[in-house]
Amino acid sequence: MLNLIHRIPGVLPLLEAALAQTEEGTLLNNEYTQEIKDGAKSAWQTVFSSRFFYAVILAVMIPVLFKIVDLVARPIRKRNASALIAFLAGMIKAVIAIVLIVRIVNLFFPISGIAEQILMSSSLVVVVLGFVFQEGLSNIVHGFILSVSRPFQIGDRVMVTIDGTSLTGYVRTMGLRSTTIQNVENNAMVIVPNAKMDLGVIQNNYMDQGESSSGFLDLSVTYESDLEEAIELVRQCIAENPSVREECERTEGNTIPMVLVRSFGESGINLRGIVRTHTVEQNFAACSEIRRAVKHAIDQSSSVAFAYPHMHVVTKEDTDVPAE
Repeated sequence: MLNLIHRIPGVLPLLEAALAQTEEGTLLNNEYTQEIKDGAKSAWQTVFSSRFFYAVILAVMIPVLFKIVDLVARPIRKRNASALIAFLAGMIKAVIAIVLIVRIVNLFFPISGIAEQILMSSSLVVVVLGFVFQEGLSNIVHGFILSVSRPFQIGDRVMVTIDGTSLTGYVRTMGLRSTTIQNVENNAMVIVPNAKMDLGVIQNNYMDQGESSSGFLDLSVTYESDLEEAIELVRQCIAENPSVREECERTEGNTIPMVLVRSFGESGINLRGIVRTHTVEQNFAACSEIRRAVKHAIDQSSSVAFAYPHMHVVTKEDTDVPAE
């Protein structure tokens, strides 16, 4: 093959020239590629070493860390429905936000000098912040007191009396500044500041899960009714209710439901039955079912009748005194 190339005149110079051009082009391409790599590396280092990029990373970390705190606190809160867990989660979020925001501010030199001067006068800062954020700090302090004293848990049914106004509902959330209660009357979410919540009067129906929820069933029978039969009829209707039976089995109490003679009214004898269930919601439903059962039972009874206001008119013909 080489002998053939040497025999053909002019071929060898052409091949040598083509080879030289190829090597030169490869060298140029390598130099151009190296320049691109060096430029990209320089730009990469410039971007990643800039304070702005670092500040962006810290800003993105805030919602990410918030999400991590929620994911960690959610299963714990579901197990015990603790208001303390919700409050601590809010505190951790606040600390994370403050630390990262201060770090972002300190990345910039002009602001850093001002920050150092401000930190030098810490007593003045405390006074100013305490005056400006007095109400907010008060809510945080009272929220911490509520989370430690634990007068309620998330999901409890409470009645809170604040400044003479009563609110009944379920505790849904508890944050740094406020507690959210779902009103049972209109299903609205009511946001109550923690300071008001701590200073108010709290009635918790779920404070002791071992206790029963008691309700009263009031009714009146006529004076002509058989009183003992009426008491037994009401007692039987209460005892046969499923929620009442379930509560008796839970508390291992086989006592007969109590039906008391409350008072003598103008139209009849007032009776009161005591209905015991496990929760307030069960008590409301049980009392409604028992009233229906009592109504059907009295309608079928021949010796017991409901009392109701009525008037008996006596005429002259009904008296033994002769008319003049």
